Amino acid sequence: MLDGRLSSCINHPSVSATARCKQCGKPVCGACVISSPLGSFCSDACRERFEAFSKRVQELDRDTTRARWNIGTKLRQFFSFLIFVIVVLITLGVIGTLFDIPVLSQWVFVFRAWFGI
Repeated sequence: MLDGRLSSCINHPSVSATARCKQCGKPVCGACVISSPLGSFCSDACRERFEAFSKRVQELDRDTTRARWNIGTKLRQFFSFLIFVIVVLITLGVIGTLFDIPVLSQWVFVFRAWFGI
């Protein structure tokens, strides 16, 4: 149902508007309206802009969905982080064993005792 703001068509001021352009919001009458599967428009230019916008939204949504569910990427990131943490811990263990660093050396010997190294 149309509200009171759709009083007259932008092209025919004496004719009541029947729709609003989905792109720009201008009121249009039945003779001026350009229908599309995406909605009603006041001109081909507005319809083309809206179709381009809709296509871009779909592409971005598809890209976002792909990135969100790309398990291989998530696993690769997780294992890369895990390897990084292990390398850092091994490096700290070697440093703590070779040099007498008060807190680090104590923890290194505790962990070495747990693992029997």
